[in-house]
Amino acid sequence: MSETAYHWSIAAFACLTLAAGCSHSDGDGFNPIDLVVPSFSDDDLRQIGMDADREIQRQVEIIYDPIVSGYLNELGQELASQIAPQPFIYRFRVINAKDLNAFALPGGYIYIHSETLMRVGSVDELAGILGHEIAHVQARHFSRREAKTALPGLAARAIGMGAAIAAQEPGLAVAGEGVNVALEIGFTREFEAEADHLGAIWVTRAGYDSVALTHFLDKIIRTTDGFPDYLPAYLATHPFPEDRIHAIEAEAETLHPKPVSDPELAAALPRVQARLALLLETGRTNLNQGIPEPSDPRIEAVILRAEETSKRGDLDGALLLLARIDQLERADPRIPFMIGELLYESGRYDEAAASYLRAIQLDASRAMVFFKLGLAFKEADQSHRAVYAFEQAVLRTAEASELRKRSDWEIFKLTFVPIEASGFVDTSSADAIDAAEEAADAEVAADVEPVTDVEPATNWEFSTETSQIAWWARLGSKFRQYRDQFVVRWIAPSGEISKRKRAHKRGADLIVSALDFDDERMAAEGRWTLELVLEGDVIDRQTIVIRPQQGTDIQPL
Repeated sequence: MSETAYHWSIAAFACLTLAAGCSHSDGDGFNPIDLVVPSFSDDDLRQIGMDADREIQRQVEIIYDPIVSGYLNELGQELASQIAPQPFIYRFRVINAKDLNAFALPGGYIYIHSETLMRVGSVDELAGILGHEIAHVQARHFSRREAKTALPGLAARAIGMGAAIAAQEPGLAVAGEGVNVALEIGFTREFEAEADHLGAIWVTRAGYDSVALTHFLDKIIRTTDGFPDYLPAYLATHPFPEDRIHAIEAEAETLHPKPVSDPELAAALPRVQARLALLLETGRTNLNQGIPEPSDPRIEAVILRAEETSKRGDLDGALLLLARIDQLERADPRIPFMIGELLYESGRYDEAAASYLRAIQLDASRAMVFFKLGLAFKEADQSHRAVYAFEQAVLRTAEASELRKRSDWEIFKLTFVPIEASGFVDTSSADAIDAAEEAADAEVAADVEPVTDVEPATNWEFSTETSQIAWWARLGSKFRQYRDQFVVRWIAPSGEISKRKRAHKRGADLIVSALDFDDERMAAEGRWTLELVLEGDVIDRQTIVIRPQQGTDIQPL
C-alpha cells in the first residue's frame, strides 16, 4: 500500500479498553462471534449510530484533516477486513480532547480523543485499541445491553449533552469524563472481556502484535500512579490494567500473526502524530486549506489541448498530454484531477482514485474532488473508502448545496443494505410473479441469513430449455420507501439491454422481474446480467448463465 493510500480513508475508532481476555487459538476461517440474536436489526443499529453521530458532531470539535483521519481509517479498515461477513461501514472520528478516552457507537461509529492518539507509542498499540472497539460494534454489545426502548435514546442523549460540555478553553469541547459517559455508554465486564478477546484475534490476524497493548496499559498505570481507585471513570467496568496485562500476555501465547503488517503504517505514525500536534497547537481541524493554482502559460496551453483532445473521443491522447506536463509540474492539482476524470471515464477506477488522491494531497479544499474520489472508490468496490470520501465532501459544502445532497445520498446508499435476500427461479410453467413470491417466502422460512457483505452476488445456472426466468428481492428496511421507483435491466450476453422495466411490487418489501426468452433459443445462451437501478444508479448487479444442456434445475455456480 502506498503512503498516499493510507492518507485518505475514514477517521479512527478506538478505546483504551483494549485487546485480550479469554484464551483461544485462531484456526483458519474461524469466526469467533457466537452471539445471542440481538433485538435490533443491523439497519436499526446503523440508523441509531447515524443519528447520534450527527448530534455529537454538532456538540464537539472533530479533527477531519485527511492525513490524520485517513491514516486512522486505513489501519481500522485493515483490522475490520479480518471479519466476514462485515455488515457495517465503519467511521472514525478524532475528537479534540486532552483526556485519554475513546468509544464506539452502534453501527460502526468510532471516536478517539486526540490525546489518546498522541500517546500511543506504536502502530501495534493503536491496533490493539481499535481492535477492541471493532469488537464492541461487531458483537452488537449495544443491542445486547439495551432494552428496545432505551437504545434509540442515544440521539436524544446526544442532543442533551450540555452537561458533558465543560467550560474549557476553546477547542476542548469534551468534558473530562468524555462524551461516552454523557451518553451513558458503558458495558459489563463480561462484554469488555469478550471485546478484549475478539479484538486480540482480529489484531493478530492482521499481522499486529496484540501484546503491544500492554505498553499502553502501562501508561494508564503510570498516569494514575498505580492506584486503581483513580482510574478514569470510563474504565470503571473494565478489569484493572494490571489484570488485563496478564490476560493479554496469556492470550498472545496462543495467537500467532499470519500476514506481515504494512510497514508504511508503522513508519507513518510519528508523522501523523506530528501533524496532529500542529493541528492542536494552531487550533485548526484541517491544515490544508487550499493552494493557489499556478498560472504558467505552458500548463494552461496543455490543459486546453487535453480538453479538446478528450472531446474528440481520444481519451488516451488526452491522458498522454497530461502525463507529460504532470512530470514537469507536480504542484498543480488540476492536472491529476483531470487525469482522474479521464481514467474514470475509461472505466479505470482504481487508477482514477489514485489520481484524485494526489490532487487532494496538493489541495484538500475542493469538495468536488472528494466527491469524485468517492465515486471512483464506489465503482472499484471499496465502499468504506467511498463513504470516507463522500463525508469529506460533505464537510466542505454548504448545507443546502446540491453537492451536499448528492454526497448524503451516496452515503445513505452505501450505509444501509438495499437487498436483504434475492434469487432467481424458473417460471416456465407458472405465473412469474406468484412463483417468485413463493420462492422468496420459502427462503425466508428456511431462515437464510440476510446479505450483509459486499461480495458479488451468487451466479445462477439455467438450461436453454427454460422459457422464462424470474428474479425476486427482499428490500432492506431503508429502501422499501423507494420500491415504486426501482427499475430492472436485463442485459444480454451481447451487452445489449434486452429488457428495461419497473419492478413488480408484492407486499411491503418484495420486488419481482421476469424475463421471457424469444424463440431463437441459442441467442439466449451465455451470461446474462441483471441490474437494479434507482434514480439512474445501479444499486445491485447479479448474473445468470444459460447453458445448452438438458434439465431445468437451478444451481448456484
